[in-house]
Amino acid sequence: MRQIEKLTRRLFLKGGLWTIALLFWNGIRGPQIVSAEDSFSGTDFVGKTREGKHSSFYINFWKPMRRINIKTWKLKITGLVEVPKIFTLDELLSLSTHSQSSRLKCVECWSARANWSGFSLNELEQIVQPHTSARGVLFHCGDEYKEYLSRESLNQDRVMLAHTMNDKPLSDAHGFPLRLIAPAKYGYKNPKAILEMEYVAEQQAGTWSKIGPYSPDGTILPGTDHPLEYGQKARRIPGGEITDY
Repeated sequence: MRQIEKLTRRLFLKGGLWTIALLFWNGIRGPQIVSAEDSFSGTDFVGKTREGKHSSFYINFWKPMRRINIKTWKLKITGLVEVPKIFTLDELLSLSTHSQSSRLKCVECWSARANWSGFSLNELEQIVQPHTSARGVLFHCGDEYKEYLSRESLNQDRVMLAHTMNDKPLSDAHGFPLRLIAPAKYGYKNPKAILEMEYVAEQQAGTWSKIGPYSPDGTILPGTDHPLEYGQKARRIPGGEITDY
């Protein structure tokens, strides 16, 4: 597949909202021809958009991605775990949910803030029981993007697996149905449209670190930020999660 424009991985509950979303995806979209194991919907591709309430976020994918099918998508937990498991979206929505406001920061110096809702990694780990040899998780995404984060990083207080953005289910462009929010890390460490989480013994280079001079750790460094919702006016940041604005 060709890459979409630049090789860029941009950063980008209420039961009633999810019920409406399920009805929309299952009904309004009409019949779809998919196999039982297919997470995608035909040949309908997710595109880039900056319209509506999420217009302050740039959007891109590593490769063109077929739209994920809400009826057949499942999250696979594989690798070094005692109980490998496949979760449906309903099962994930039943996990203990919390919300937070977090700013996502791109390595290319822009950022934007949103409200996110989801669950902690610990919620999953209580079920799948990772082996002591499991050092981290390799995320496999719908656009063939891969990213690794250590379990230590993933179990920080402000890190979540998010299914909701600004009180609505994630849009296709923002990583439906599940994405990582790790606000102390650059955007390329926040994988979206997650299909599989593979527990591994050794640190691995993610897609972005393989193609450019980017740190495998991905922690935000001291420097300059250009927040999109503030007219991209330059602001100095100390590094780590941006909390001042």
